[in-house]
Amino acid sequence: MVVDGLGVVIATYNEAGNLPRLVDALQALPLPDGARIYVVDDNSPDGTSSIARKLGSHYGNISLITRPARLGLGSALVDGITAAVKDGCGRVLTMDADLSHDPRDVPRLLEAAGETGADLVQASRYTPGGRNSHSGWQATASRLANGVFRLVLGTPHETTTNFRVFSRRLAERVVREGRGRHFEFQPECVLIAMKHRMPIVEVPIAFTERAGGRSKLGPVQQLRLLGFFLWALIAFRPGLGRFSPRRPAA
Repeated sequence: MVVDGLGVVIATYNEAGNLPRLVDALQALPLPDGARIYVVDDNSPDGTSSIARKLGSHYGNISLITRPARLGLGSALVDGITAAVKDGCGRVLTMDADLSHDPRDVPRLLEAAGETGADLVQASRYTPGGRNSHSGWQATASRLANGVFRLVLGTPHETTTNFRVFSRRLAERVVREGRGRHFEFQPECVLIAMKHRMPIVEVPIAFTERAGGRSKLGPVQQLRLLGFFLWALIAFRPGLGRFSPRRPAA
């Protein structure tokens, strides 16, 4: 199998209003030749799967993975990453479907991945130069969670982002070793990279409010993150190296 190209994994649930705008914006970018988009939909009642099929017919480079119910963000990402690796993608990019991640930042992440050779390149609102437009309890909880992870486990400025570029070898690792099936999968990916001493680069971005629909990160998911953090203290801390930021070349 020839390992080349890029796979873009987008997990969806009730994103019928946002998915066409996101896909159109991605298709307008100068993505690597052979780039493919993987939409993983959890049986959205708003017809997201149907829209993904139409977009696939129009563009020809979209794979739709349908699942019977809401099985969790982490498990959706694992299914999408697995499909991309199986198809021979050399790198895998994940991002949210709600347009809170600006598609115009994708080339910056890919450029950083190419210049540094890092196994994990992630967009960060908390690294110097980043910005978070969220407000209220979710913004407070996010900043607190990332601060505690950084203080206690030595992680990067942000561990809860889903806007990332994985090398193929890290993608294979997170599929094989990841246990989180919901939002806790996001920090788990960072810890797996640190465990195996795989370089991580952060790229500052402006994180915006979702374009439409409702956030999936509610109180239950916040409790899951808390439980994951307590587990990670035991499972990961003894084998972790401290995060050493590697900047993209000027």
